[in-house]
Amino acid sequence: MARSKQMSAQRELKLGREIQEQYDHGSTWAAIAVDFDMSKAKAQRLARAYREDCDRKAHRHQLTLFG
Repeated sequence: MARSKQMSAQRELKLGREIQEQYDHGSTWAAIAVDFDMSKAKAQRLARAYREDCDRKAHRHQLTLFG
């Protein structure tokens, strides 16, 4: 039976943070995909998952402040 190449959610978020940082510093999605040896779509998906996690944490923090 073949093993899937799935990574943990924590690993995905860490990788997403690294990808997002490179993008924020001016790298193109194509260059990032080459650097991380993955498709452009996967790099964008991981970065989006990281940003959504940050937004979720910020929203939860806001609720504790004003709730």
